[in-house]
Amino acid sequence: MGGGRYSLDIAREYRSGNNAAFQAPAGSTPQAVHPALNPYGKRREVNNVTPIVVALDMTRSRGDDTKLMYEKLPALMGQIELKGYTENPGISFCGIGDAFADRAPLQVGQFEGDNRLDEVLQRMWIEEGGGGTGQESYELAAYFYSRTNCVRQAQGTGKKGYFFFFGDEGFYPKLDKSAVKRIIGDELEADLDAGEAFRRLQDKFHTFLIYPQKTMAERRTNIDAEIKARVTGRGGMYEGVDVRASLLWDNRNDLDLHVISPTGQHIYYGAKQSTDGGWLDVDMNVTGDSLKPVENVRWAKGQAPAGRYKVFVRNFRFHEPSAAPTRFKVELEIGGDIRHVEGVISPAGQTGDASDVVVAELDYAPDAIRRQADEEQVYKNYSDDVVLAQWATVIPKEHIIRVGDPKSIIDVLLGALAISDGKVDLDTYVKDMRAMGADDVRVREIEAALGGLPSATRVATAAVEGDVPPPPEPGGKKKSVRL
Repeated sequence: MGGGRYSLDIAREYRSGNNAAFQAPAGSTPQAVHPALNPYGKRREVNNVTPIVVALDMTRSRGDDTKLMYEKLPALMGQIELKGYTENPGISFCGIGDAFADRAPLQVGQFEGDNRLDEVLQRMWIEEGGGGTGQESYELAAYFYSRTNCVRQAQGTGKKGYFFFFGDEGFYPKLDKSAVKRIIGDELEADLDAGEAFRRLQDKFHTFLIYPQKTMAERRTNIDAEIKARVTGRGGMYEGVDVRASLLWDNRNDLDLHVISPTGQHIYYGAKQSTDGGWLDVDMNVTGDSLKPVENVRWAKGQAPAGRYKVFVRNFRFHEPSAAPTRFKVELEIGGDIRHVEGVISPAGQTGDASDVVVAELDYAPDAIRRQADEEQVYKNYSDDVVLAQWATVIPKEHIIRVGDPKSIIDVLLGALAISDGKVDLDTYVKDMRAMGADDVRVREIEAALGGLPSATRVATAAVEGDVPPPPEPGGKKKSVRL
């Protein structure tokens, strides 16, 4: 894999006459991983001098990055060749989702150096899913590519490759062995620590995180969109409520949401409506038909009685082949106050009342002043500090690159590659950008993002220390920050 040369003329012609990018191919099952990108039972091999992996988040928050990459790929490849930013590159595009929630948690292209790269990208399924927990399965991608056969590297005629994660969330701390078996086909004796998966990856690749920054309001919109989409997509009431409990999980097991109201009435699948206004209006996975289930109990505005509400989750039945624990999330809204509770049910295979997990006991007072729960607590798993602190434990802090404008990610990728490969320094790259017509705002953005990169001689020895780079400042200056 990886031979040939990328033709800009072919790329332009292909794009001008192709409107099928990111659509399911003719004759294939809609909404499924393209067979050429399915990682099950496969390994990737690269003969190029410089292996490069571009791993793109396919969830709701970052799905448009793939379309941007497709749009800008001709310019990226043209600059690499024109400026000689790296020698004989072979690129593998990777799509990342959530192993516990998505139908396409991992999509992997061959390493290519010619116009087959266009075909790989346009076959990607941008699922826009995710599990709604602030984590995606980056560790699964790290494990898959740690198994890559880098031919020239192994023969001593090549060098370490470059691996670029594009994402704005954390990863799961453990690589789930059942997910590895189901998605990749490998048999692991036990769950693998995510740190070990990233360590193995860095034996073959210099690894970077390109982190497009977002405001908390933008992050909250994406988080709430997943919960709201599941509830309303099944006909449930999400807005216009005084009290609401929404349960999300990401497998076929039949979890049940139970709420006991202040009047002592028990709302659950066997008694979906109460005389005090409560209603279980979404009840899923009785037959195990969904990988993105939700249940919803709510009282519409003006109907909820005052007093204490008790919320708990029960595992009624396993539909999955193994009686493995199930992660879940409950969003609670009471009097305009929203909070999230995460948990694990059936750690030892329990079902029925033996599996019950009490989520919360909350008091509702209709006349109380409504307030929004503190964003830092409700959405804490999505905050920059939490996400980047986790990444800094598995890749060098110098390789965490924060980007203010998501449209700049391609320029940042190219600059990081050229600078880290020792072909240019930052000043030279900035001059190249100006020569290509980049305006001052864009140049300052890129200069700030790349200002903390180590020199080429330090790439191989950068340490993982747990530091996190601060947001880029105008002019490319950075300060040292310790969380």
